[in-house]
Amino acid sequence: MINLENDKLYHLLLRSLEEDLTLEEQQILNTALQEHEALKKEQQRLISNRNLLAGQVFEFSDGFEDRVMTAVGQIEAAKGKARPFDSSLAVAFRRVAVSGVAAILLLLALTYYHHQSLSVNALTGLSNLEAEDLNLYYSIEL
Repeated sequence: MINLENDKLYHLLLRSLEEDLTLEEQQILNTALQEHEALKKEQQRLISNRNLLAGQVFEFSDGFEDRVMTAVGQIEAAKGKARPFDSSLAVAFRRVAVSGVAAILLLLALTYYHHQSLSVNALTGLSNLEAEDLNLYYSIEL
C-alpha cells in the first residue's frame, strides 16, 4: 500500500492533471496506476472533483479582494514579513489621494464662500483685480 500524501507518485499524478508529463514520467505513472489500486481511486476522485468544479461560477461580494488581502497582510505581519514595496506604495498613494481630494474640496468651498462663484477668475484670484492694479504691476521695474 502506498502513502498518497507523501509519495512521489501522488505528486506525479497531480502534475499529470495540470501539465503534460515526459514520456518516461507518463510510463512510470501508468505502471503505478496499474499496480496501486489506491492511486487509481485517487486519480478517479481527483478527475471527478475537477469535473464538478469546472462548471461552477463563483460570485464574490463587494470588497472580497480587500478583505482577503488584509487577512494575508495580517498573517504575513504576524510571521514578521514586511509588506512588498508595491503594496506599501499603493496604500501610501490612497492616503495621499484622499487627503489631496479633501484639501481641494476645502479650497473650493472657501473660494465659493468668499467670491460666491467658482468661475475661472474666482479660482485664480483675478475676480478682485482692478485696472489700476494692472498699471501698478506693469510699472514696477525689476
